[in-house]
Amino acid sequence: MFRETTQILFYACVVLFISGCSGCSTNWNESYRYDKKQPYDLFALYELMEARPEGLVFVEDSLTILRETEAPSANYVFIGSHAYYNERSVTQLLDFVERGNTAFIAADDLPEDLAHHLFGDDCYYNFYDDSERIGILSIDTVVMQFKDEDRDYTLFNVYGHEPRNRPTRYLNGGMLCDTLLDNEVLGTLDYHNINFTRLGWGDGNFYFHNNPIFFTNYYVVDSLQHEYAETALATLNEGPVFWDEASRVPPSVARQTNNKQGQGYSGGRNLLTGNEALSYIQEQPPLALAWYTLLLATLLYVIFQGKRRQRIIPIVNQRENSSKRFIDTISRLVYKKGHHIALARQELASLRFFLQNRFNIRWKEGEPPPGNLAGLIGGDKEVAYRALVEIRFVQSKKHLTDGELLRFYRAIEPLYKL
Repeated sequence: MFRETTQILFYACVVLFISGCSGCSTNWNESYRYDKKQPYDLFALYELMEARPEGLVFVEDSLTILRETEAPSANYVFIGSHAYYNERSVTQLLDFVERGNTAFIAADDLPEDLAHHLFGDDCYYNFYDDSERIGILSIDTVVMQFKDEDRDYTLFNVYGHEPRNRPTRYLNGGMLCDTLLDNEVLGTLDYHNINFTRLGWGDGNFYFHNNPIFFTNYYVVDSLQHEYAETALATLNEGPVFWDEASRVPPSVARQTNNKQGQGYSGGRNLLTGNEALSYIQEQPPLALAWYTLLLATLLYVIFQGKRRQRIIPIVNQRENSSKRFIDTISRLVYKKGHHIALARQELASLRFFLQNRFNIRWKEGEPPPGNLAGLIGGDKEVAYRALVEIRFVQSKKHLTDGELLRFYRAIEPLYKL
């Protein structure tokens, strides 16, 4: 079904992509943004997925929705450099696939909390660091194969419209050592390096691809290279697609992970190429000239004008203060002055911080609390209902009485004990 849909929409997507990018500066960073049209973003694939008759569900908060779906033969899709799954997300994803659904993950590597389930502890932990589990080839021409097809797919690593050696990853074959698991090699790189695998789980399957870059705009809209992504994604079921943005690791975290593993075609992070803003500056000659001039001027200032021009000022140590005593004193003063609403709003800020770190719930300041709080935290519905009522009451008030403040604290206190 996916193959037929892509053939119908391919040329329309090419025209839309090219018209949207004409006249724009090209950013060759691997960003994997679903709504951007740069070469290594996912706009074209997202549009194709959204055009499927079964529809697309955009997941931006948590994977709880996977547990709630009753659609037969549904699909979970994540494409990006790195995915972050907490323990709760791993459980929900495994349960989703076990019920007969499909998960397609194209990433540099699988998170450990998920990978050791799929490969088996004995195989996964035989390779003690990431460099042994995932191999890297620095090549500009990539030749791919699928197990059941007697043909090669030739793809080119490109940077700045020119072939460039870039990291191309493959899975160490020892990771599939457990013959009791329903795991299978579906695709290879240069005929023997594994880069596409099927990992059976319950009544469904995980499909893991080591090179997400080959599903980005540059390859999906290319008339000579799009067939590879089309064939790989033909493994999806005919049900709806759950497009995961909630598990995407921010670019800064992804860069730190790459640096720890010694990956990245630039060889590691540095001042000039280590972040997206400076990469863009270097691609624009006028901005690059201004940037290097600023660096040179700063260096000259440090050398010639950075000397101390006044006598040393003696250091006066600040008086130590007990944090607990300080907080208690401020709280008593605020309470005595009748600023109960200020105390309540401070407690709301603490609650938002707690829910985000404990349950990955994104609730921004000034927004109403999530209505499905009970489902997100997995707690007592009555407790969550009382908390929601009091939170909404406090957000709607400019002043609170002693009794209202006390009732608010008693309503939200059980949430911290979950």
